[in-house]
Amino acid sequence: MDEARSARFEAAFNQIHDKLCDYAQEQNNHASFTEVLTKAKYHHAVIEQYYHILKQCSKLRNAMVHRKIKEDFYIAEPHEQVVKEIEQLATILTEPPLAVTIASKPVEFFELKSSVNTLFHCLQEKGFSQYPIYQDSKFVGLLTDGEIANTVIRHIDLLPKDKEQTIGDLFEIAKEENVAIVGSDATVMDVEVLFQSHLQKGIKLEAILLTKTGSAAELPVGIISSWDLIRLRTYDFPLLRHT
Repeated sequence: MDEARSARFEAAFNQIHDKLCDYAQEQNNHASFTEVLTKAKYHHAVIEQYYHILKQCSKLRNAMVHRKIKEDFYIAEPHEQVVKEIEQLATILTEPPLAVTIASKPVEFFELKSSVNTLFHCLQEKGFSQYPIYQDSKFVGLLTDGEIANTVIRHIDLLPKDKEQTIGDLFEIAKEENVAIVGSDATVMDVEVLFQSHLQKGIKLEAILLTKTGSAAELPVGIISSWDLIRLRTYDFPLLRHT
């Protein structure tokens, strides 16, 4: 029997258990795996994605550890691929990639006092669908290509006749619940949770802005839409799923 392989499985499982304690805000690290898994599922929507796989891990771990014949002697030995899968899952939960890795950057943003012509030229040349709007370098709202088109249709007579007309003159920009701001240290799991939590409230999260510390008074270093989540690699864990 390859005891090293079983030890690797147990080490990865313990890493996951510790992280679930953090997610569940459980101070007692001796809380059962099932208990913290259930709590984490309700506090962090991203755990739900791996909920059933994690339950399978728990069953396999219990069969191995709680039925040891003697110290360091496991009654069952996990397959190498199973060990690799649980180690990969542990890495996803304990060291998730930063959200900035899937963010669109650099971000095209404007001040309320920026000219409308400048905005239109950017829309024509770069074709972005979302433009954060700032006032004195503080975020005030998100302007989308759809809102631009609707405003143009409704107020075609107000289109700029000269270069002096500003974004603030033509568009009503208001900060709404459909935009969130996070720090540059936010992870992709944090982003997934934000999109899920807004969806559960019946609110479509148009975008997440990334700034240095998560302050609206900082300029954006990246912007994430729901489409950017598609860049995330999906993991299937076929063996753990059917253990």
